[in-house]
Amino acid sequence: MFATTLARHRSKPRTYIGCMKSGPVLSNKNVKYHEPEYWKFGEEGNKYFRHATGQIYAISKDLAMYISINQPILHKYANEDVSLGSWFIGLEVEHIDERNMCCGTPPDCEWRAQAGNVCIASFDWSCSGICKSVEKIKHVHKKCGEGDAAVWNSLF
Repeated sequence: MFATTLARHRSKPRTYIGCMKSGPVLSNKNVKYHEPEYWKFGEEGNKYFRHATGQIYAISKDLAMYISINQPILHKYANEDVSLGSWFIGLEVEHIDERNMCCGTPPDCEWRAQAGNVCIASFDWSCSGICKSVEKIKHVHKKCGEGDAAVWNSLF
């Protein structure tokens, strides 16, 4: 599914593909994903600009080159997905909100797979990742994946 999704956007320049969101800027230093530079985003309670969530995203080659060339002067926030989104704010970049990159763990991704809409990534929103991932990853893959043959039959 990932290869198919990327192939659909291959010819587009300056693309940023992912599960786009603009969540709250977390100013409380006692919480996970605290942003020490929260004050840069305005008043308390403000949200981040649109950016792809951290479970998976993709950028086009020209954006990767831009980052590579300008890396020394690109500001890094506490969260890498927010940093990436900030680097594209003033550029002509197409933000592509791919909903198959926004799936939850079973049963969400399982229902989607049964409907023919296989997820690219699964995320357990209750714990910011996949809770107990070592124990659960095989279960998630079995319930929500395309099967082992999908990787070997994909056209990149």
